[in-house]
Amino acid sequence: MAQIFTLVTLLALAGYAIWRYRVAGLDRNAIRVTIRLDHDAPGAHLIWDITNAGNSPVTLTKLIVHGRHGAADTVPLGLPRVVNPQDRLLLPTDVDWNLLAARSIAVADDIGREHEASRRQLASIQEHLRRLVDRRAYTASARDFLFGATDLAFGVVILGLGFFMLMWVIATG
Repeated sequence: MAQIFTLVTLLALAGYAIWRYRVAGLDRNAIRVTIRLDHDAPGAHLIWDITNAGNSPVTLTKLIVHGRHGAADTVPLGLPRVVNPQDRLLLPTDVDWNLLAARSIAVADDIGREHEASRRQLASIQEHLRRLVDRRAYTASARDFLFGATDLAFGVVILGLGFFMLMWVIATG
């Protein structure tokens, strides 16, 4: 008798777990968020491609960038955007330093649920931005630096003498 009761309980728990997983999966997949950069040069914009794959409209209220200690940057949308079923919304935002330190990014709806973008896409964008920032082009040598510093010093001396002479003329004239 105890074995049958245990078996029925385990089957009920498994059924409940599968049901919860499917319900959570349907809610989570109702909004799909993909991200990309519009171009490679500095001044690029992060393009949020938000698709409603659900059967009911969703009202989006803000864009969230999660950092190491919670929400690092929250961008409220001026007016809430309604995304109808099987509809798509493109939102451009400026790329800033918070994006490089982000753990995840998401959009929030009016109920307060957050719909995350792919962490793989975020990692790819962060790596691409780091390569753009870290691109160094050293064309100057130590000799060029010394000649530049010498020219700057002579320029400051000449300007100082000119200023001194101007003040001398004003004071004695």
